[in-house]
Amino acid sequence: MKTIFLHVLIFIHRFPLRIFFRKKTLSDTILVIKVDAIGDSVIWLDAAKEYKKHFSQQKLVLLYNKAWQDIALQLPYFDEWIAFDAKRFMHQPLYRFRLLKQLNQYHYQKMLNPTYSRNFFLQDWIVRNVYAEEKWGMVGDYQNTNNTIAKLTRNFQYYQRKLKAIGDKWYTVLKPSEEGIKMELTRNAEFIRAYLDKDFCSRLPMFPFEIRKTDKIKFEKYVVFCLGASTPRKMWSVENFAEVAKNYINEYGIVVCGGANEQMLCEQFIACGLPQEKVVNLCGKTNLLELISVIKYADFTLSNDTAASHITVAVRTPSVCLLGGGHFGRFQPYQVEDMQADDVKILPKVVSVNMDCFNCNWICRHPLKDGKWQCICNIDKNKVIAAIDSIIH
Repeated sequence: MKTIFLHVLIFIHRFPLRIFFRKKTLSDTILVIKVDAIGDSVIWLDAAKEYKKHFSQQKLVLLYNKAWQDIALQLPYFDEWIAFDAKRFMHQPLYRFRLLKQLNQYHYQKMLNPTYSRNFFLQDWIVRNVYAEEKWGMVGDYQNTNNTIAKLTRNFQYYQRKLKAIGDKWYTVLKPSEEGIKMELTRNAEFIRAYLDKDFCSRLPMFPFEIRKTDKIKFEKYVVFCLGASTPRKMWSVENFAEVAKNYINEYGIVVCGGANEQMLCEQFIACGLPQEKVVNLCGKTNLLELISVIKYADFTLSNDTAASHITVAVRTPSVCLLGGGHFGRFQPYQVEDMQADDVKILPKVVSVNMDCFNCNWICRHPLKDGKWQCICNIDKNKVIAAIDSIIH
């Protein structure tokens, strides 16, 4: 039954919905598609600034994920912004139709999809259904498509090849990339080198706007702990976070950040024997810009492999990242082509447990341990403490 549903899903996505929209006169407009999650998009800021340099005479439209709207709307590199709601996109056909109608207000000169790991049902579907004279992308891989279809079929590798052969045809140009595992900064730089500037080299991303100090923190000196992650399987135990915190509670206040659904994690954290007056719970109490401010003015940050770890880089705050093996080398540890002298000091210090199954794309072959992936669960708290000590001493 799942296989039948998958074939129906593929058929629906192959049908060109753009025929329902009148083709406009060709405009001097460029569409950039960046509908990835917050962390991916923070990394992308290093490359984002290049588009305005090379298309200074054209109107630049950014299709961005609503999850990082607070950042997107402050980027000075674009002239128009169109929000993308990932949840509604996946579950509401009418929303998809309205999104395409908004996108097709222009007949674009060029449409750019810089994402290396394309998704047949996401970026490629949008590329298929928007009018543009040229559609640029990278050959890349279909790992994100694997994640979409893995729940529907065990033979996802077969369908990956099949779907990629279809999706590739929807582009006018697909530039090749170097094979192997490369950090996302490098992948973004490859796109710029392929299409815009052959001499471009990646540097650490920075926010191109002022970040004011928040008044939500009562401590003069504080550190940020981010206990959550995109899935509980990717979260180091709250008890381990608390044991680490006890080593620094006398010198620093502890600020716990996260989404509203992570309130309980902070309560569990305090219940592990931490003095309540030394812990500030900001879970669900900050917007994205406020979170950026909290992290910027912290002494250091400890987090799972989440957007917070990438924000620390963009605001130059020292940090420790608890890293599993699913995407090891792609988003962490950081690899920078044009490393500046002071960059090394603020690169996240990665703590992980090496396993022979790394780079599984989170399609794990091992049984869970305490409800978590083993490469997360087995991280040694003493190594985490040592990494933090190397920052503050």
